[in-house]
Amino acid sequence: MRRLLPSLIVFICLIAAQPSWASQPDFRLQVVPAIVYKVDDPGNTKTSSFVFDVAVICSSDCELSLVSATVELSNGRTTVERQQWTTELVAKIKGVRYRILEDTPASSSRRVFTLPEAFDLHFYFRCPQALAVDSANLRITVADAKSHRATQTLRIPVQYYQQKTSLIVPFRGKGVVGQDWTTNGGHGSGYGTDFATDLIGLDENWAEQKNDADDNASAVGWGREILAPAAGTVVYARNDIPNNPHPGKDPELYGALHDPIMARSGNCVIIDHGNSEYSVMMHMQEGSVTVKVGDRVVAGQAIGKLGNSGNSFGPHVHYQLQSGPQLHRDQSLPFKFQNIDVTPLSRGSQFEAK
Repeated sequence: MRRLLPSLIVFICLIAAQPSWASQPDFRLQVVPAIVYKVDDPGNTKTSSFVFDVAVICSSDCELSLVSATVELSNGRTTVERQQWTTELVAKIKGVRYRILEDTPASSSRRVFTLPEAFDLHFYFRCPQALAVDSANLRITVADAKSHRATQTLRIPVQYYQQKTSLIVPFRGKGVVGQDWTTNGGHGSGYGTDFATDLIGLDENWAEQKNDADDNASAVGWGREILAPAAGTVVYARNDIPNNPHPGKDPELYGALHDPIMARSGNCVIIDHGNSEYSVMMHMQEGSVTVKVGDRVVAGQAIGKLGNSGNSFGPHVHYQLQSGPQLHRDQSLPFKFQNIDVTPLSRGSQFEAK
């Protein structure tokens, strides 16, 4: 017994001397989207904006609370701005955008791109272009249910995107931008739509409606030919989604269909331009899509008609450029159209595409 006593004491001391990190929460940080692009803001403001989410990923099931967050914006090795986010402030940008919850609809894009997150933080920055911000450096501290704390850091490169494909507006005539990019308060509620733009047809007098009737046909753009924005190969085409009978979303029309997540996009065509850029046109009229997977198209070729199918607020075409063929998985990209003078396109911008 006397021989065992010293060994027992040593064992107890070793347990007591376990390093503090052994009881710390185990987590990591992930930026969404994978590449953060900044864009120059509309209106000659001489500012640029960028938006990203940071997901707090648990190694196992866990409940974590946010203690604090620090963000340093840098140009090279020079810090140009530092922000300290307290628990109260960060609560305003905290959410759960990438974890499937009990009430997540079957048609939600969250079911395609999901993360085992405790929570995520949504950051939006608008900075003078002269600062030339090229990275955001985050330091996030969390606590678990036992008040154990841990801190992780993450460096996020920030850059402009260099567009490869020469694009034209996907319809001819006059139009106006509805919802625009996430950097201007527009798209971004689901993964892969940050730089999407909704385009609405106008008549020769720049009017959006023919009359006040509550139906699709009263919209000037209803039935306008949708065009391929550039040459390429069709990698996705869907043509069976019913038109919403009047302006306004009707989830029952697409939620019960085959592949309801893709049905959200309505009748849709995706074109591979052959350079890791893909054009997406959504919400076309039921039965109007004239191309199929594998077809080669040329710029300006008619591929369908402007409609109001899927998760659509009214007759329009949703356009986005993205890095791959998969909706809700591949990243959307900033873009500009070559056949109009309005750059960048922002909500309320009118244009005429020849």
